[in-house]
Amino acid sequence: MIQLEDICKSFDGKEVLKGISTVFETGKTNLIIGQSGSGKTVLLKCVIGLMEPDSGDIVYDSRSLASMGKKERTCLRSELGMLFQGSALFDSMTIQDNVLFPLHMFSELSAGDQVKRAKYCLDRVGLKEAYSLFPSEISGGMQKRAAIARAITLNPKYLFCDEPNSGLDPLTSIKIDELIMDITQEYEMTTVINTHDMNSVVTMGENIVFIHQGEKEWEGNKDDLFHAKNEKLNEFVFASKFFQKSTHNIL
Repeated sequence: MIQLEDICKSFDGKEVLKGISTVFETGKTNLIIGQSGSGKTVLLKCVIGLMEPDSGDIVYDSRSLASMGKKERTCLRSELGMLFQGSALFDSMTIQDNVLFPLHMFSELSAGDQVKRAKYCLDRVGLKEAYSLFPSEISGGMQKRAAIARAITLNPKYLFCDEPNSGLDPLTSIKIDELIMDITQEYEMTTVINTHDMNSVVTMGENIVFIHQGEKEWEGNKDDLFHAKNEKLNEFVFASKFFQKSTHNIL
């Protein structure tokens, strides 16, 4: 579980996050949604420690991030898995070596056990035949699955996904969503996903936080979404679905 307590962040005197408090629950897919510029990316960066909030605290299972020293933060980082928007695979490494990279950096396993772990994670995401291939030799969806394998290789307690379906076709996006949901339950992780993909929201939204102009405007789950009375949320949700439907009809 991750608790956000009154998180504020400003840049050059402009408030980007305005006292956001919420709880990201263990074993669930927790989604942060909102328009571009709403502050959701800044919020995610604060949660994983890439940015320091001006005030407030982030609590990882009773451990205060604000109170942590350098050693404690380094330890926490070993518990975090990160799926970046562009997959962020190393082009010069094979898929297996990409997945091995965090094991080389942080694991105390023997070299043989590291290889076994990397292969297990690749098998888990359906990439058994891609061990020796390079990122340029596989599809975007396969690259995303490889990035998921790398993110879970250290068996993290917390998984963070930044726009996991960016650049993927609808069918591949569904498969990625299903994979993220499956591994969240299998590993009993606290998964936090930053997205504007409404298809993902209605599929994976066990806990949804809607950010509007730096404020938490609404919170609920996918079942609550279409019955919400919040005007700003409805404008975001139905505008997004209308855009997707219109685009689909044009294509």
